[in-house]
Amino acid sequence: MQTFDWNSPLQDEGLALLSEQYHGWQIDIVTLPSGVVFQCYPPDLDNFLDAGEAFTDYASALKAAHAFVDREIAIRALLEVTHEWLWQGVISEDEYWALTNFE
Repeated sequence: MQTFDWNSPLQDEGLALLSEQYHGWQIDIVTLPSGVVFQCYPPDLDNFLDAGEAFTDYASALKAAHAFVDREIAIRALLEVTHEWLWQGVISEDEYWALTNFE
Protein backbone atom coordinates (compact mmCIF):
# COMPACT_ATOMS: atom_id res chain seq x y z
CA MET A 1 0.00 0.00 0.00
CA GLN A 2 1.33 3.41 -0.98
CA THR A 3 1.36 6.09 1.70
CA PHE A 4 0.64 9.73 0.95
CA ASP A 5 3.14 12.35 2.06
CA TRP A 6 1.14 15.47 2.99
CA ASN A 7 4.30 17.56 2.98
CA SER A 8 5.44 16.47 -0.47
CA PRO A 9 5.68 18.88 -3.39
CA LEU A 10 2.77 19.31 -5.81
CA GLN A 11 1.45 16.20 -7.52
CA ASP A 12 -1.34 15.57 -10.06
CA GLU A 13 -2.09 19.20 -10.85
CA GLY A 14 -5.78 20.09 -11.11
CA LEU A 15 -7.07 17.10 -9.15
CA ALA A 16 -9.00 17.22 -5.91
CA LEU A 17 -6.66 15.17 -3.76
CA LEU A 18 -8.69 15.26 -0.59
CA SER A 19 -12.33 15.75 0.19
CA GLU A 20 -13.51 15.69 3.79
CA GLN A 21 -16.31 16.92 6.01
CA TYR A 22 -15.42 19.38 8.77
CA HIS A 23 -18.14 20.83 11.02
CA GLY A 24 -20.70 20.14 8.29
CA TRP A 25 -18.66 21.83 5.57
CA GLN A 26 -17.08 19.96 2.67
CA ILE A 27 -13.39 20.76 2.20
CA ASP A 28 -11.63 19.93 -1.06
CA ILE A 29 -7.86 20.24 -1.35
CA VAL A 30 -6.92 20.88 -4.99
CA THR A 31 -3.66 21.40 -6.85
CA LEU A 32 -3.46 24.28 -9.31
CA PRO A 33 -0.56 25.81 -11.24
CA SER A 34 -0.23 28.37 -8.41
CA GLY A 35 0.01 25.68 -5.69
CA VAL A 36 -2.27 23.72 -3.36
CA VAL A 37 -5.56 25.46 -2.53
CA PHE A 38 -8.62 24.68 -0.46
CA GLN A 39 -12.25 25.02 -1.47
CA CYS A 40 -14.80 25.03 1.35
CA TYR A 41 -18.48 24.34 0.69
CA PRO A 42 -20.84 25.51 3.45
CA PRO A 43 -23.85 23.25 4.01
CA ASP A 44 -26.28 25.90 2.75
CA LEU A 45 -24.46 27.01 -0.46
CA ASP A 46 -23.63 25.34 -3.76
CA ASN A 47 -20.52 27.44 -4.45
CA PHE A 48 -17.27 27.14 -2.57
CA LEU A 49 -15.55 29.78 -0.46
CA ASP A 50 -11.80 30.16 -0.16
CA ALA A 51 -9.15 32.54 1.15
CA GLY A 52 -7.64 33.27 -2.27
CA GLU A 53 -4.20 31.97 -1.43
CA ALA A 54 -2.12 28.98 -2.49
CA PHE A 55 0.07 26.80 -0.30
CA THR A 56 3.18 24.76 -1.01
CA ASP A 57 1.95 21.52 0.54
CA TYR A 58 -1.24 19.66 1.33
CA ALA A 59 -0.93 19.78 5.12
CA SER A 60 -0.69 23.58 5.12
CA ALA A 61 -3.72 23.89 2.86
CA LEU A 62 -5.79 21.57 5.05
CA LYS A 63 -4.78 23.38 8.24
CA ALA A 64 -5.71 26.72 6.65
CA ALA A 65 -9.04 25.28 5.47
CA HIS A 66 -9.91 24.17 9.01
CA ALA A 67 -9.06 27.65 10.36
CA PHE A 68 -11.12 29.23 7.55
CA VAL A 69 -14.19 27.12 8.38
CA ASP A 70 -13.81 27.78 12.11
CA ARG A 71 -13.70 31.54 11.44
CA GLU A 72 -16.70 31.45 9.10
CA ILE A 73 -18.76 29.51 11.66
CA ALA A 74 -17.84 32.04 14.36
CA ILE A 75 -18.79 34.96 12.09
CA ARG A 76 -22.14 33.37 11.25
CA ALA A 77 -22.87 32.81 14.94
CA LEU A 78 -21.96 36.40 15.77
CA LEU A 79 -24.17 37.71 12.97
CA GLU A 80 -27.09 35.58 14.17
CA VAL A 81 -26.78 36.76 17.77
CA THR A 82 -26.29 40.44 16.92
CA HIS A 83 -29.23 40.36 14.52
CA GLU A 84 -31.41 38.93 17.29
CA TRP A 85 -30.17 41.59 19.72
CA LEU A 86 -30.94 44.32 17.18
CA TRP A 87 -34.43 42.89 16.59
CA GLN A 88 -35.11 42.75 20.34
CA GLY A 89 -33.82 46.28 20.91
CA VAL A 90 -30.92 45.12 23.07
CA ILE A 91 -28.43 47.01 20.87
CA SER A 92 -28.78 50.02 18.59
CA GLU A 93 -28.25 49.95 14.84
CA ASP A 94 -24.91 51.74 15.31
CA GLU A 95 -23.82 49.08 17.80
CA TYR A 96 -24.95 46.36 15.41
CA TRP A 97 -22.83 47.76 12.58
CA ALA A 98 -19.86 48.28 14.90
CA LEU A 99 -20.04 44.63 15.96
CA THR A 100 -20.52 43.22 12.47
CA ASN A 101 -18.00 45.29 10.47
CA PHE A 102 -15.23 42.79 9.67
CA GLU A 103 -13.03 45.08 7.56
